[in-house]
Amino acid sequence: MAKEDKICVIVPTKTRGELLEECILALAGLNFTNFEVIIVNDGRDDITPAVFPYFKRPLTIISSNGRGPSFARNLAANNTDAEYIAFTDSDCIVDKDWLSELLKGFEKYPDAAACGGAQNIPADALPFEKNVFRFMKKTGFLTEYMRRPDKNNGIIEVNHNASCNVMYKRDVFLKEGGFLEGLWPGEDVELDYRLKKKGYRIVFNPKAVVYHHRPKNISGFLNMMYRYGKAQGGLVRKYGFFRKIQLLPFLCLAGVLLFSFSLFFDFTSYFLLFIAAVVIVSFGYFSFNPHLFALAFLGFICWNMGFLKGILNG
Repeated sequence: MAKEDKICVIVPTKTRGELLEECILALAGLNFTNFEVIIVNDGRDDITPAVFPYFKRPLTIISSNGRGPSFARNLAANNTDAEYIAFTDSDCIVDKDWLSELLKGFEKYPDAAACGGAQNIPADALPFEKNVFRFMKKTGFLTEYMRRPDKNNGIIEVNHNASCNVMYKRDVFLKEGGFLEGLWPGEDVELDYRLKKKGYRIVFNPKAVVYHHRPKNISGFLNMMYRYGKAQGGLVRKYGFFRKIQLLPFLCLAGVLLFSFSLFFDFTSYFLLFIAAVVIVSFGYFSFNPHLFALAFLGFICWNMGFLKGILNG
């Protein structure tokens, strides 16, 4: 990796003043020299955290006029001359070695277009946030949104990295059109899908860590799950099925059909035994934690409702 390579860290934000201060303080402590930061104000009237005067690296604030995170990130990518663009969110706290570890992905795989990293939970997270984190980690095998931060696995090739912790080669990002504007969430899934179809390599380094705050209450969590489901429904409408999570609603439909079949042929008792077994196994998978299991159940319902909405009319 050439020493002169420059990185631009891009942080879109809207209504997270206090969390943004934490984010900026963490960026100020990075063990890296040649980087700049662009904060994109996507709607706040005032974006002047008290920590800004203490940030010694080049820092620019631009406005995207409420046009959404995808537009905000693309706007920033077009306002830098850096060779690499790294994205995180304003509710994230980056590890001090974050940029160095993301760059290692390109050192190991020079032909890679992107390298992402792991997500963990901040030390000061609320108990509800921690349960949301546990839920998302448990379901990561379906979504690829969150992988377990096993630092012994090394850098591996993947299909997708979350936009809260990822670095792209800027020339590739711009050449391929960046994030699909108007799509959120799921814009990172869509971009990585296009990149993989074009033959680009996407990698993941578990040592590149961000500490990501999560919804702090049930309404925020359910709204998040609905949005996630709607985005995936829209992507299926656009591209067809290309992720494991997108098959989930059809498993639900199969369950409904099986139940109807059991009623018609008087197999109801067997079906109920099957459902009871599924519930018990699921409860065990979620560590016999009733709060975690309840989150999974409610999140499952909201995600599927959103998916249906996305499939029907985007």
